[in-house]
Amino acid sequence: MATPDRAPPMGQRFYDAYRTIPEPVIVAMLSLAGFAFEPDKAAAAAIIREALGRWCDSGLRSVRRADGLRLFDPVEVVAVLKVLARFGQDSFLAQHFAPTGQRLVQQLATKPATGFTMDFARRFHLPSVAAGGRVRLRAPLPLQDYHGPLASVSTWRSGVLGEVSISDGRLELRGLADGQGVAELGYRAVFDPSVQHGGEGSDADYLRPSEGLIQVSDRVRNLADRLAGPGARPQAAVRAFWNFMLDELMCGAIHYDQVTPTAPCDWVLDSGWCDCQLGSALLVALCRARGMPARLVGGHVLYRAAPTNHYWAEVWLDDEGWRPFDLLSWDLSGGGVNGDWRDHFYGRIDPRMVTQCFPRQFTGALGVALPAAWHVLQLGTAHGVEIRLNDITGRPVFVDTVAMVRVRD
Repeated sequence: MATPDRAPPMGQRFYDAYRTIPEPVIVAMLSLAGFAFEPDKAAAAAIIREALGRWCDSGLRSVRRADGLRLFDPVEVVAVLKVLARFGQDSFLAQHFAPTGQRLVQQLATKPATGFTMDFARRFHLPSVAAGGRVRLRAPLPLQDYHGPLASVSTWRSGVLGEVSISDGRLELRGLADGQGVAELGYRAVFDPSVQHGGEGSDADYLRPSEGLIQVSDRVRNLADRLAGPGARPQAAVRAFWNFMLDELMCGAIHYDQVTPTAPCDWVLDSGWCDCQLGSALLVALCRARGMPARLVGGHVLYRAAPTNHYWAEVWLDDEGWRPFDLLSWDLSGGGVNGDWRDHFYGRIDPRMVTQCFPRQFTGALGVALPAAWHVLQLGTAHGVEIRLNDITGRPVFVDTVAMVRVRD
């Protein structure tokens, strides 16, 4: 890649083994991210293909199948377009990604924060499970601490003979597979979305130096002290951490097989890259390093055209309580550049479906084994999104379909 003087390292390693996604699927992925409101999908696809050509000229690599079709790594595609944008070499982020995200946020802001209806289905691929094999499959539900009791929920399933149970934040199917290799678990839920904090627990729960992706290493602790300075109030410390995240890191897709499992936050600092989950984990770790209770929260944004899964952070501030901080602001502001959007989700969020509040409330094992390396693809559907998790050869592991059916007017 042609790199400008201060270009950051790409941060991750990209190999032909990752480059397995056909160009039409990459175009569909970018169409959701940059053209969700564009009625002329053919025109959008033409703009995307032209952009892919520019990025290939700047160093984006692909491999060709025997039939001539180009195959890409979706993580690499996003990395290239964002690096080029950060250094003024490409306008796709500013012209398409950021405005689409802004419009999604603005559209939701016009809706009442009550009476949302969501259809959610998770299709599990179980090629190695024979007929009669036992399975335990899970899907996320809204947490009562954030939403209160569900107004209603109706479930469905296929491919497994057994019982469906509902608990706080979780739908579970236990039973025997029918041997067809695929099972589905889904629901329609009516709920009031959350815009506030929730969740129980003591300060000790949210000050742990070691919790999954949240690892308060010496490096993280030293960085927190350097950014906040001596004697900084919690509000000033969070502001310093936020500015660092937006100014010094790139936010995009991640190859999790490259993340150092014992020091994931250090990996973010080494690579200069994070996604919403790793970035939120680092923000939580920086806060905990300063003795500030903080936690990782997950669920779904409720944008009608793109109700996708997402993570953000919550930080306890005295006299304010739990406050949310969402690095979606990185994309909305074009990498921290647009001042009108840079702090849009600083200390606040829009209506969400909250399904996980770590370390006490989480969906748990999904019921299928994740491969060592994978791709996640988010693609638009007629009514929402399809979120595919495939191994890097393209074999599906599970597929979520999410649709916002109705918002009470």
